[in-house]
Amino acid sequence: MNVFQTVVYAFFAGLLPALVWLWFWLHEDRLHPEPRSTLAFTFTTGMAMIFLAIPIEAFFAQAAPTPMWRFLAWAAVEEVLKFTAAYLAAIHTRFFDEPLDAVIYMMCAALGFAALENTLFILNSAATALPSADSGLLSTIFLTNLRFIGANLLHVIASSVVGVALALSFKKSRQEKIVWLVGGLILATVLHTMFNLLIIDSSSAGIFLVFLMVWLIMIGLILMFEKIKKMQFIQP
Repeated sequence: MNVFQTVVYAFFAGLLPALVWLWFWLHEDRLHPEPRSTLAFTFTTGMAMIFLAIPIEAFFAQAAPTPMWRFLAWAAVEEVLKFTAAYLAAIHTRFFDEPLDAVIYMMCAALGFAALENTLFILNSAATALPSADSGLLSTIFLTNLRFIGANLLHVIASSVVGVALALSFKKSRQEKIVWLVGGLILATVLHTMFNLLIIDSSSAGIFLVFLMVWLIMIGLILMFEKIKKMQFIQP
């Protein structure tokens, strides 16, 4: 397999899982869909934030005094960048006109971020694998299914926490919105850090507990999503 084919396969293997998740959440918002151009711009802006995350995280990899602080810094960087992507692409525009939009746009930016992150992960893994025909890339893509489930759920959950904070403060004052936003970013960073610390436990029990926690939070997220949908119809 030549370099071009490897890049193409890695790109689609990283992108398609994120698009599946994006389709699911947009289907939940099908009664009041957002402009496709704005969603696409938010998704690609989320992808672009990877190129800011890489050098910033490389800095903290050297500057952080302990692994705990390193994971915390990495998580904070990613959560702030994903919010920045959603804000620049959509949240500050006229298309942000109802509470649920905050969750949709944050998820969209997060999945764009995760899509390119997965692509780069596949490329890096394929490049370091033994050059045995196609087996290196194919096994990498297979193993990436687990990464897709974990990383994409993590990014969706963490960014959705920020989106929910923005949604719940939709009708509040500017100062209150800032407080809710900061609180959402802090909680998202804590969840992100906990996931990263737990996932490095390679034992089956550790991994099982991580994914159980993630799926339970995801169920709660879906319920909160439905609550926000109802809430926006009764607000004045």
